[in-house]
Amino acid sequence: MYRRRCFYYGSLFLILQSASAFADVTEAANLLIEAYKDNKPLHIISDRFPHIDQIAAYKIQKKFVQQRLENDNIAGFKADLTSIKSQKKFGTETPVAGVLLASGLNKGSPDVDIKNFKMPMIETEIGFIIGKPINKPILEINMLIDKIEAVVPVIEIPDIGFEDTKRVKGVDIIASNVASTDFIIGNQETFNNIDINEISATLYFNGNVINRGVATDAMGNQLKALLWLVNKIVKQGWEVEPGQIMITGVLGKMIPGKQGKYFADFRILGKISFNMK
Repeated sequence: MYRRRCFYYGSLFLILQSASAFADVTEAANLLIEAYKDNKPLHIISDRFPHIDQIAAYKIQKKFVQQRLENDNIAGFKADLTSIKSQKKFGTETPVAGVLLASGLNKGSPDVDIKNFKMPMIETEIGFIIGKPINKPILEINMLIDKIEAVVPVIEIPDIGFEDTKRVKGVDIIASNVASTDFIIGNQETFNNIDINEISATLYFNGNVINRGVATDAMGNQLKALLWLVNKIVKQGWEVEPGQIMITGVLGKMIPGKQGKYFADFRILGKISFNMK
């Protein structure tokens, strides 16, 4: 009888704990959605729900993204915190992943309105255009290569618009969809023609160099970073569709966005220019 009671109360505790965690995920997602719709700084979820872990943070992210997909579409996916230094800064031991929305896609040499951001940042990145659907984990890089159609230079402009950036943790970045906002893609190059890990990028602001980076800044290997991203996205219940883009993390460092003229030279991969006004 004693064992039965222990089992009963133990099961009841787990059910109540699960229900509480679900309520917290829903409440946290609603807070982010409300802030986004009202164009206000995003809440720091880890302050309000200190027990939130990465598993819960990705559930919050999915609810947040699904709400936005009522008026948008998925353009691809992104990895961030792909260097050890950036992971230590935000208290995580792994990279993080998010969803790129079609409303944020830019091509050519666009003018970017700085008023649309709370705290714009600029990143030089490498993007992979996927040619075949991916709906299950991929075990090896050789199997992944068959899915890649092309490679492109990318400028990502995430918006780090939190209430207080000094208190932001890895789970906050995940929950907020990894600050995904705008991104600019350059011309496509056939993947087989590119030695992907030999690519470097130099970013200029009003004619002056402000950042240099190399492909191996992302997890030491672009294809390793892409494999991690693909498998993380599939684990979260998303499917990667042909034509979608996967970006694998910053080359060099993230630069605060200011009004002026930007030019990024990715050497053999091409160039991207844009104005921030």
